[in-house]
Amino acid sequence: MLRTLFIFVAAVATSLPTTGQEGVSFEATADARQTVLESYVEVTFTLKNADGNNFTPPPFREFTVVSGPNRSVRTSIINGQVSKEEGFSYTLQPRRLGRLTVGSAAIRVKGRTLRSNPLTIEVVKSRAGGGEEVFIRAEPSTGKAWVGQQILLDYKLYTTVNVESFNILEEATYQGFYARDVRRYDGRIIREVVNGKQYVTKILKRVALFPQKAGSLDVSPLNVQLGIVKEDGRRRNLFFTPEIRRVPASTEPLSIEVAPLPAGAPPSFSGGVGEFRMASSISRATITTDDALTLTITVNGSGDIKRVQAPELRAPESFELYEPKVAEEASYEDAGGITGKKVFEYLLLPREAGQFQLRPAFSYFSPDSARYVTINETVYNITVRPGSGRPQSSLPGEEGILSESEDIDFLKTDTTLYLQRPPFFGSTLFWLLTLLPALALGGIVLFRRWQIHRASIDPTLLRSRQARKVAQQRLATAQQHLTTGSTRPFYDEVSKAMLGYVCDKLHIPRSDLSKANLQRRLDQLQLDSTLVSRFMEVIKTCEMALFAGQDNAEAMQDTYRNAVSVISEMEGQLGGR
Repeated sequence: MLRTLFIFVAAVATSLPTTGQEGVSFEATADARQTVLESYVEVTFTLKNADGNNFTPPPFREFTVVSGPNRSVRTSIINGQVSKEEGFSYTLQPRRLGRLTVGSAAIRVKGRTLRSNPLTIEVVKSRAGGGEEVFIRAEPSTGKAWVGQQILLDYKLYTTVNVESFNILEEATYQGFYARDVRRYDGRIIREVVNGKQYVTKILKRVALFPQKAGSLDVSPLNVQLGIVKEDGRRRNLFFTPEIRRVPASTEPLSIEVAPLPAGAPPSFSGGVGEFRMASSISRATITTDDALTLTITVNGSGDIKRVQAPELRAPESFELYEPKVAEEASYEDAGGITGKKVFEYLLLPREAGQFQLRPAFSYFSPDSARYVTINETVYNITVRPGSGRPQSSLPGEEGILSESEDIDFLKTDTTLYLQRPPFFGSTLFWLLTLLPALALGGIVLFRRWQIHRASIDPTLLRSRQARKVAQQRLATAQQHLTTGSTRPFYDEVSKAMLGYVCDKLHIPRSDLSKANLQRRLDQLQLDSTLVSRFMEVIKTCEMALFAGQDNAEAMQDTYRNAVSVISEMEGQLGGR
């Protein structure tokens, strides 16, 4: 059966600007923007970076409260910055069709009252039967774009059954686009209604596309294979994995209309399409005619940073301007898309004294407003004073070039020969190289003897000695799944680590493994009864999570800590057994 999974969906946050503490907010979120009358929706009120009291929920007049409030607290430390979240969640069932409103909740923080944002949830009538049980769609952020504009293409799974896994059989092709995979995006699960039928949805893959030419550009289908758990009534437990049926699925072909950039681009436009910011700086505001001036322009934005070239700089006529160079270029993922940074350096040489102005400008095309935007707020007043009149020996970046005024040193005619280093023969390096073959041969003989000795060890005894090492490797894999939020692989690795450790340590064949046999063998070893109970509790937690499905980060963290602690204490009590 389909397991209902709840997540947070981003909503408009209401912050508290009068508290004087940056980052404090109280917001309401829901796990579905649209639902059917017979289903449920989870609403959560979250207080961030503050301690609150006297929480007052809104009156749920248009809903039936199924459960709640369920309180949760989470604290995290990232790069030395401590953040705290306190949440109050409710499970609600709508009472009627239409657009229903969840009002604002209230909470007291340092004597002030914070109120959350209201939510609107659309309730539609469900339609029995019809519709596919599982399919995938290619959903672009826009169907019409400009040349160079960033388009986020999501491959989203819609399902009413339990999808265990997916495997991409054939990637889509992006003719006419520069494509780049986006690794960091909101991959959590939400619920959506399609044609009166409610689906669980999840983004499987995200690609950032940058069209390189105008016209109708096509994206070919993405072909995947889905692993769906067979719903035959068999209960999944700790010792049996579910039976999987493989189902092919593919997206429909996609076309995106790309328009050329409009005419009338300003002179400072250098190819940027998106939303950008510019910052600039100069090396000095007061210089002489003997000095060089360096202007640095830094461009940051959400478009394709490779398209951005050095903007044209209008320098005073008395300045000699060199070709700009790219000092830094980088692109990275931010807010689910691709952003970039580019730093340009301009070198200018003043030829006359006086007062001058320098006004760097950068222009880009904004797809949102469909117009060119120019940034040129900063004006630099530069004072040039008379210099010594002597030419500089070298400019920045041209070190090592002699000027015409520099003389060549005289050649030395008197020479004396010295022995620079001792001879190689008889040196320490000579003897080390001579003895190296003998040392290598001795090492090979010792390694061969170790292999013979290892081969003579009873395999059962060898597995017993390596039981803890193998368990630690499995727990390390589980920690990786914990970091990525992969619930099912996490609990599967923890259960394998625990059971594999006991089987190897106590010489229990896999075929004889059962809960009763495991409990009996642990009791026979006269281990601490509390330790045995904790071991069995971890096993039970993994079994329930694999069967019923859990998506609780705190529960996963507790399970991981308990598993590490239990194996460590059990290793200490078993010792050399």
